[in-house]
Amino acid sequence: MSTDTIAALTGLADEYHAIAHNLANANTTGYKRLVGTFTGGGASPGEAAESAAEDGAASVPQASTGIDFSQGRLVRTGRSLDAALSGKGFFVLETDRGERYTRNGVFRADAQGQLVDGSGRTVAGQGGPVTVPTSVSPMQVEIAPDGRILAGGTAIGQLRIVEFEDPAVLEPEGSGTFVAPADARPAPAENTTVQQGFQEASNVDAVTELVGLIQVTRLYQANVQVMANTGSRAKDLLRIAMA
Repeated sequence: MSTDTIAALTGLADEYHAIAHNLANANTTGYKRLVGTFTGGGASPGEAAESAAEDGAASVPQASTGIDFSQGRLVRTGRSLDAALSGKGFFVLETDRGERYTRNGVFRADAQGQLVDGSGRTVAGQGGPVTVPTSVSPMQVEIAPDGRILAGGTAIGQLRIVEFEDPAVLEPEGSGTFVAPADARPAPAENTTVQQGFQEASNVDAVTELVGLIQVTRLYQANVQVMANTGSRAKDLLRIAMA
């Protein structure tokens, strides 16, 4: 088996898993899809599959995976502690392992009234954690477009919303969160607004992903066939030489 064929099969397997992960998270709030970038000619997976099938050659030697940070559709929920971002910013979560960044703004108040995400992680405010007075109903909480929060008409804090010069440096960590490398410093988000009572839907288009899954499967099969044909020719040559 050639090095190129091994690289192609490995890259296509990675692409397959990325697409499967996208489909599994098609309904996950704030999810950003994984994308596979094929190298070695610039052909799309579908074009490469056609070429491989017609020419009997491995067409895609390598692949890499990145993240598509494009805006997801905003869905109205009417829930006062739901907040969706319009723009390139991220909410900040405080964890025992450091800051984490997310687009999932489905928040709640814990037993102490502190604003947390669905996994119980503290939502960062400009001046520290945001606490909703226990005497105030969540329905009385207002979140302004700039992230300022009022409870019963009284200001209680402001959401910390940041952005990165190059969001491609972020690494997904599961549960809708991203971690930044030590040398990537977040800056206050300048052109991001908060929409109270909304959730940002996943930016996955299920139909597009299914088409990609079919294309990748065809290309994988084409490369396996190349490998099988190569092995068969090698055996024939060996028989001739031994005759």
